[in-house]
Amino acid sequence: MARWIGTLNEGSLLRRTLLHIGTFALGSLAFVGVVSLVLVTVAKAVLPPHDAAGPAAEETEEAESEAAAGTSKAALGKTSRSKRLRAPSQAERDSAPSAPNAPSAD
Repeated sequence: MARWIGTLNEGSLLRRTLLHIGTFALGSLAFVGVVSLVLVTVAKAVLPPHDAAGPAAEETEEAESEAAAGTSKAALGKTSRSKRLRAPSQAERDSAPSAPNAPSAD
């Protein structure tokens, strides 16, 4: 083993540099592969199955159908925007007629 390690330091600077870069790349790929495998295994153990029947599955199906409808609108050049209710500004509140059931100050 010591003789094999010693042969890695022999040769030209270019050869040694390429050897170090290749070793680093293979080590990085191995590390990313092992970490990915561990994360996927832990996630599968913790999370429920994707095809579980229940209220969450129904909500997911509804969300998917709404997303599909939004995608078809986007394909036609239309964007879907959610319409939120906003509080009226001070000027709108001042100019709005008072409610009919409001007590009068007579």
